[in-house]
Amino acid sequence: MPSNLPRRCSNITRNAVQALNEEGTIKFRTRIERQFTIGQKRHRHVVRVEIEDSGPGIPEELREHIFYPMVTSKPNGTGLGLSIAQDIVAQHGGSIECSSRPE
Repeated sequence: MPSNLPRRCSNITRNAVQALNEEGTIKFRTRIERQFTIGQKRHRHVVRVEIEDSGPGIPEELREHIFYPMVTSKPNGTGLGLSIAQDIVAQHGGSIECSSRPE
């Protein structure tokens, strides 16, 4: 496993903790998917990692842009975390997606 991948998961988890404002839950789910297509390539096995929290969700005006650099809703945020995470996952032939709704 690349050494920077756990750091990106940690970064996404930290974002979830901050969104919860120290109240709520975070769920992690992992599983193996068989015969899964990413882009145009079919993979025999992939790992799916899901991170879910009970926070307020991502503001609607940011949802389509959260993987772009410099996009953030935090006053002191850089807006680089998800952009970097997406790049790292893509370099390893993967895909990262987001869906959001309150709780």
